[in-house]
Amino acid sequence: MAQTFFPITPTEITASGTTSWVDMDASGSVPAGATGVILHIVNTNSSNRYMGVRKNGSTDDRHGDMYGTTHCWAAIGVDANRVFEAYVESTTDIDIYVVGYTMSGVTFKTNADDKSLGSAGSWQDIDCSTEAPSAIGLIWEITGGTREFGFRKNGSSDDRYYDIYYGSSCKMAMIGCDASQICEGYIEYTSVDFFLVGYITDGATFNTNAADVSLGSAGSYIALSALPSGANMGIIEVCHTAVFTKAYGLRKNGQSGGYYDIYRDASRHPWAIVECDTNRVIEGKIESTDVDFFVVGYSTAVTLTQKSSSDTGAGAEASSPIASLSQADSGSGVEALLSRVFGVAEVGSGAEAWALLAALVATAETGTGAGVASKAFSSTDSGSGVEALLARLLATSETGIGTETLLFRLFRHTDSGLGADAGLILLATLARAETGSGLDAFIALAIAAPASSDTGLGIDKLLGRGISLVDAGSGLEAATLYKPFISTDSGVGLEALANLLALITASEAGSGSEQLRAQIMTSAGASDMKLPTKMGKARIPSKGVNS
Repeated sequence: MAQTFFPITPTEITASGTTSWVDMDASGSVPAGATGVILHIVNTNSSNRYMGVRKNGSTDDRHGDMYGTTHCWAAIGVDANRVFEAYVESTTDIDIYVVGYTMSGVTFKTNADDKSLGSAGSWQDIDCSTEAPSAIGLIWEITGGTREFGFRKNGSSDDRYYDIYYGSSCKMAMIGCDASQICEGYIEYTSVDFFLVGYITDGATFNTNAADVSLGSAGSYIALSALPSGANMGIIEVCHTAVFTKAYGLRKNGQSGGYYDIYRDASRHPWAIVECDTNRVIEGKIESTDVDFFVVGYSTAVTLTQKSSSDTGAGAEASSPIASLSQADSGSGVEALLSRVFGVAEVGSGAEAWALLAALVATAETGTGAGVASKAFSSTDSGSGVEALLARLLATSETGIGTETLLFRLFRHTDSGLGADAGLILLATLARAETGSGLDAFIALAIAAPASSDTGLGIDKLLGRGISLVDAGSGLEAATLYKPFISTDSGVGLEALANLLALITASEAGSGSEQLRAQIMTSAGASDMKLPTKMGKARIPSKGVNS
């Protein structure tokens, strides 16, 4: 589930004029890409005041009285410039606060759809499947005289319907719908009209029957029951059961002063969208226990998890720019990063990262591959030698075949601390997670071999020393190691190396070295390797890596 509702520090926007529709610029409060704004609207005067909101560019013209000293919430769409429109009778009496915004997953209509009911006095299905495809929740505006109305999710047994005073004191209701985009509505008279201004397809959960979180005492702010895990905002239906209006307030737990002290009349039946704290708690205050609160739903937050320094596939510290990845990253940093770049499914193997890298540089390099690489690995080496190495290897000056250039620079560079050393850093990093397959022993031997005084071809000296060492752990002949790395690189050397890594990372039950020799003996260009002929006849296992 993606996050689609985002609370912000409340910011007041004042209309530039009265008794006409004017632009309300919210770009200072919400980011580019926002689809709508969540508003808290307050009539500070004891007298009724006209007001209305609509998406910028709409021709809708609904603006009625907002009962004196009342407040309510609304949600309305914005255009690409994050502008909506408002109609107010007084710029001093009507306060409009932006308290949050919505992103993709919440859609607002330029002109609302009229979904008014044709009969009154009972709960009626409202089918929004055409107007709100794939919706899980519906956003309404209600108009009408001082008459009762109600909404509930289809299939609910809730039975709450209360007056809407003067038609504009409830600028919004937000309710869940079933899988067929059906909710239920109730009206006392057909003079009450319902307009669908938007719908939700992601980032929220709606209860079939609302959770009653009403308070047992009045006169002070009290914590409501905590919202479910993952919630960042509560969608609360406020019901005032008394004949005369009573005050209420809702705010993020622990906040006070200024905006957070708004405590005004309910005007019978408003809805609210209120931010909760990290413990998912909202505070409420009521003038009388005649005012009740019901949680009809809640929006959810998505938290990114930063990778730790034990990220064994990448070898990068958590502070590295490539270490902070999405929650879906269950493997290593480098794997997840490369998987993102190439779209390959990630199953947690270091061999995957190597295969992806090989695929990148094996393409005729005319700028495209290097461009992708430069996006995948930042030029700033912040904690991982691999980053700097790749930045050097995959430079945009590559005009030949990527594999040839890469292997030449890695394995035939005059060894002044860059050639063989760089290759070993890359191999060690990409294979670090491999245990029990024999590759660790090879890496350990290879890393111990070169001396800093090497002035010849680093790989020759490396392998010369490698064959004189005791082969411990893999059962691999030193001659077998020598061939893949120094073959004339027309694709043969890289194939052997890829086969070597692919076999080592396979799930092996005691036969790794035989499979390894068999694969190398049967690969192109391996006919002149002086290994026992029976190796060439060994059966290659059918199981492949990443199958």
